[in-house]
Amino acid sequence: MLRRLFIWPLLLWGAALPAQNRELLGEYRIGMLGQDQEDAIYQAAHQGALASALNLSEQYSIDVELMIFTPERSQGGSQIHSLAQLYIENADGLIISPQNSEAVGASIDFALEQGQEVIFFESQLKDRPALAAVLADEVEAGRMAGREILKRLPTKARVAILTSVRPSSELKQRMEGLREVLGYRRIETIVSCEPDYASSIDAIRAAEEADRNDLIKGWVFLEDWPLLGMPALPWKPGKMPVVAIQSSPSAFIYVDQGYLDALVVHPYYDWGYKSVEMMVKKLHKGQVPEEAIVRTPPRVVDWRNAQDYRNSWKKWLK
Repeated sequence: MLRRLFIWPLLLWGAALPAQNRELLGEYRIGMLGQDQEDAIYQAAHQGALASALNLSEQYSIDVELMIFTPERSQGGSQIHSLAQLYIENADGLIISPQNSEAVGASIDFALEQGQEVIFFESQLKDRPALAAVLADEVEAGRMAGREILKRLPTKARVAILTSVRPSSELKQRMEGLREVLGYRRIETIVSCEPDYASSIDAIRAAEEADRNDLIKGWVFLEDWPLLGMPALPWKPGKMPVVAIQSSPSAFIYVDQGYLDALVVHPYYDWGYKSVEMMVKKLHKGQVPEEAIVRTPPRVVDWRNAQDYRNSWKKWLK
């Protein structure tokens, strides 16, 4: 036991030496972890991070190496396994969209104990002292969705809202903003479903069948689960106003066919860009972000700017 206790500090000391040498040479290694490699929002964030690393390398005449370790969950990957690999690579900083689990929290604690800088994006573990968090303004996303659906409703018409049976903090914030704009008098029903395509379509169909008096005059999807497959909504295109808060490029077919009036979208590319920018400024220049939490504003996409947004996804998913 004494021998193990003696060797462990030596290993940590030995691991710290390359990081110190890289700092003197202006070389930095940054690890990035989303939650699933196949999810389009993380692919967009990766592209933003890569662009930021390249631009900052040129701006400061340094070498910024971005190591993307976002797991492929369909292949059995996990954030825990990816974090273990990242420690072997001896990164100077960690940018992560953390899963809310004790194991991931413990791994981040270990990174912080070893002197790594940590930045959260998309979501955060509030009890961890990270350098910063780049988060979506979900309350404003809900407000925007409310304003967009009201534009398309008759006077005093009511809407149905689709959410998860186990709403995350992000979904709760979206609901908060949506209620703020709509008020209780404009909400006919709140429909909960499992967060997947089939369950959401079933829940929407059931709600429409139960609406015997046709009181539902529009829908707001707090996530884009009903848009993750071929159109199967129980109404004809253009008949029912629909606004969705989107997390993937799958919605374009619904826009093209007239099922969807507006999307409220987050700047996924900017999440990666801003995170790397703050990390490099801290590692290379010692600059601490002015704000510990950076809220990125959402925006509305409809028929007027849908093509520009489609082109952005083509670049992000290249």
